[in-house]
Amino acid sequence: MTISYRKKRIKNISKYWKFNLVHPLMAEHKLNNENFLDFKHAIKNYICKAINIGYENNDKIFLKKVDLSRKKLTNITPNGGVVPKREFHLEYNIVLREWSKIVNNFTLNNKKMLKKFRITPNIRIKFGKELNNNKKRPLNTSLPHSDAWVEGPWGMNCFFPIMGDTVNNNLVYYEPKVFREDFLSTAKSYNEMQWVLNHYKKIKFTPKPGRVYVSDYALVHNTNRKTGSKTRISIDTTIFIGEHEPHKDRMKEYRNEIPKIGIDEFIDAGQYQANKPAEKVSTFSHYTSRVLKTIKFK
Repeated sequence: MTISYRKKRIKNISKYWKFNLVHPLMAEHKLNNENFLDFKHAIKNYICKAINIGYENNDKIFLKKVDLSRKKLTNITPNGGVVPKREFHLEYNIVLREWSKIVNNFTLNNKKMLKKFRITPNIRIKFGKELNNNKKRPLNTSLPHSDAWVEGPWGMNCFFPIMGDTVNNNLVYYEPKVFREDFLSTAKSYNEMQWVLNHYKKIKFTPKPGRVYVSDYALVHNTNRKTGSKTRISIDTTIFIGEHEPHKDRMKEYRNEIPKIGIDEFIDAGQYQANKPAEKVSTFSHYTSRVLKTIKFK
């Protein structure tokens, strides 16, 4: 049984990266105010370019503008992912630079523990009411799921609520009653793994804005919208700790070290807004997998 090993990894994150242990399979890091505001500014600017709205310092007014742009889905996936395009890949690179800075800061005391860093975080707009074209998708994150089902069993989730209705529109988590390895088997849809929920129970926990949550894939989670919920903006991604690899179709998303984006390299979105949306390499890959390119600076 690997559950003790998984708990030990989270405990080590708490110990060496100075995270707060909020569950045996989850740890929390609170950003300082300056880093949080810098990152939030980058996220808001990126979203403005993606849905063609003007920047607004006031978060409430900004979110109202986002809600009024609910039908501007050229650069938004059914699951709320804001897809980088060449028209605004400068803003995308600034988001990646700021995210890299955040991870670099919280891993400072033990950088060797981080084995794989992902350069394709998902910046998500989770509208208060789910988009219709997402409801029947096999990888709809409103279904309870583990990222292990599409990424292999050994990664860890990073979830970072940025702003919006994080009280009524947030992630809920489930812990195993008695853990089994087959709970983390690979699957082409979340539907075929819903039987796993028979062996899990919901935990009482609500992620807070301005905090990064690292959780083991053994914790199942899903987007949960309460009645009358409003829009939430967040980032989610994955990291690897220990000698493990992601699914082969996702390997190109990962680096062995945190990159210096904007200093040593630039990420090319690889497609324009007018292009037909690029198809994924496979069911298990990311929506940027076929087109995203890295340009190294000499």
